[in-house]
Amino acid sequence: MAHYLVMGAGKMGVVLAKDLIESDPECQVTLADIDFERLGQATEFIGSDRLLPLQRDIEDENQRMEVMEGKDVALCALLHEQSLISLDTAVAKGVHYIDLVGEAPLERMEYESKAKEKGIAVISGLGVSPGITNICVGRAVHLLDEAEMGIVGVGGVPVEPKPPLNYRIVYAVESLLGLYEREVLILKDGKIERVDPLTGLEKIEFEDPFSEMEWFYTDGLNSMTYTLEGKIKDLAEKTIRHMGHVEGVKILKACGFFSRELVDVDGQKVAPRRVLEVVLDERMKLGDERDATLLRIKVSGKKDGRSVTHVFEMADYFDTDRQYTSMGKTTSFPASVGAQMIMSGQITQRGVVFPENVFDANLYDPFMAALAARGVFVSHEVIQ
Repeated sequence: MAHYLVMGAGKMGVVLAKDLIESDPECQVTLADIDFERLGQATEFIGSDRLLPLQRDIEDENQRMEVMEGKDVALCALLHEQSLISLDTAVAKGVHYIDLVGEAPLERMEYESKAKEKGIAVISGLGVSPGITNICVGRAVHLLDEAEMGIVGVGGVPVEPKPPLNYRIVYAVESLLGLYEREVLILKDGKIERVDPLTGLEKIEFEDPFSEMEWFYTDGLNSMTYTLEGKIKDLAEKTIRHMGHVEGVKILKACGFFSRELVDVDGQKVAPRRVLEVVLDERMKLGDERDATLLRIKVSGKKDGRSVTHVFEMADYFDTDRQYTSMGKTTSFPASVGAQMIMSGQITQRGVVFPENVFDANLYDPFMAALAARGVFVSHEVIQ
């Protein structure tokens, strides 16, 4: 019997824990979170006696060590700053580790030798982006003799845009704002280059009601910047939003709301960035509204001397029957599938690995089939 540990009882962690229980009828899942009320809501939503809710502070090393004891796979659905400390503990305890976060890939690679010594797989960035996006790009590069150009477009959006910013928050607001301020790494002529976030603004069209969208550079390649360096000449990622979103974000940045420097407000020292986080989280949180996740990836190159383009597309919607947000599904299902593939022996790689090098070959079809069985469909077309 597999015993999974899910760290974080937010939107992603709850869907992840529920899917593990529903798809593996003999497993146990421990769901750990510092928030007792949130654990109670998660327990009621999941509704299974194989779920073990546990109130723990993952930022406390002793509590991390304790909660990972005896687990087969630890899955991290926490904030970005809690990701690396969780990885460190998993490696120390010899527990397979899967993370929805893929930032700081070079720091993760430093655990390669220790993870191999422990005989465990550490897979970071196994969500939608990073995650599904990496797998699609990796698949195309695997199938091409020579990969030349790739563009990754992905974004979680409300079905109906509303002010402010024509957006609704479907994951942590801190992560959202971080996406708009981090320097963007891309591959250009086979080398790493840096561009500013929110630049490269263009229009992009999907099926109605997303016929007029925009996309722009964000730092989303993560591990692919390094694992695919020298394997593809040009590669970049752009985030998809409703029209007008970028203009609104740029106005907030220009007004200083992204600043972390303290300012005096009626004798109180406050950081504009923290105020922005609180206000946006309150006014833009996804409520009963439906969300969608849009994805379009194009990778071009040569196969048998001929020009070929691989096109991957997805338009996923909120699941009204199960009350899953689209972002919750597309982010959590890949991690659930990956964890179960480790336990079934399908994933045999050990050490620090990334989605583009795990599911690019023999495991691509089984992975995509598992997503399809859960109602998430990614199409793949080859244009010659």
